[in-house]
Amino acid sequence: MDIDLVYLWVDGSDPEWLAKKNSYLPDDRQLPPDVAGTCRYVENDELRYSLRSAERFAPWIRRIFIVTDDQTPRWLDTENPRVQVVFHRDFIPAEVLPLFNSAALEWFLPDIPGLSEHFLYANDDMFFGAPVDPGFFFEESSGLPIARLKRQRLKKHDDDIYCHKILCMQQLVRARFGRCTSLAPHHNVDAYLRTDFLKCRETFRNEMPLVANRFRADEDWQRSLALYYSLALRRAVLRKVNRYNKVHGWSGYLRSFLGKRCGSDSRCIPAYTQDLQGVMDKYAPSLFCLNDDPRVSDADRRRIGQFLETLFPGKSSFEK
Repeated sequence: MDIDLVYLWVDGSDPEWLAKKNSYLPDDRQLPPDVAGTCRYVENDELRYSLRSAERFAPWIRRIFIVTDDQTPRWLDTENPRVQVVFHRDFIPAEVLPLFNSAALEWFLPDIPGLSEHFLYANDDMFFGAPVDPGFFFEESSGLPIARLKRQRLKKHDDDIYCHKILCMQQLVRARFGRCTSLAPHHNVDAYLRTDFLKCRETFRNEMPLVANRFRADEDWQRSLALYYSLALRRAVLRKVNRYNKVHGWSGYLRSFLGKRCGSDSRCIPAYTQDLQGVMDKYAPSLFCLNDDPRVSDADRRRIGQFLETLFPGKSSFEK
């Protein structure tokens, strides 16, 4: 099967883009840092390293789409036929633009021209950490996507925008189909079927009219709805993810208990973590995310850059 990979990317240090974003902020400009702060748009060159990781560990990916707001990474080789920069205006209705809200942008992903039926979606701070094959994301016999979910106390943090939105998506599916898992997204590279994503969007249009808030808001759609929808219709395969989900047998669990090297499909690592290599050595994740938030300092971001250069040295074919 042909499998494409889609990224959202923004250079938040670009003066022209920054001026545009600021011109759409509310008059009081009092949006919380996790809604419109630096951590949402900072450019730390993660995309360069994520592409290196994809070429190294998932070379079977057909084409990579980089979705941006009229920006192009200065280092990107746009002549490479396997990579394509797609501007928001190329596939999102003009009446809702500009958007500075990834949750709103993600809901338009299946409208990207030329996107394959089977596709992966990643933020630019998500990376491949070990060799994976197409069967890691799509069941080989049926072609159905594998939905990776984890345990998370969503209700305990319902005051958080992200947790609130996930709970709303679960309730929409539960109300329509009478069932929905309470597990949360693993916040890493996810797999989708384009047609099912579109069907999901149409199915829930009346219950939750399509909105496109310029900045993150409680009433946003969230792409996890497509995962929950597919699972409810048995159009996806559930795989529970935790720190040790590749560990099998008593000896493996003993090693993990003692802090020895174990295995995980996916790890979301706070970007302020001091010993990044230690986390990688312990969990050996197939996928990992270096999650930025308001607690992350510029010193943390410089340390991340050094860590990624050590982990993925040398240019990929996507770089000039």
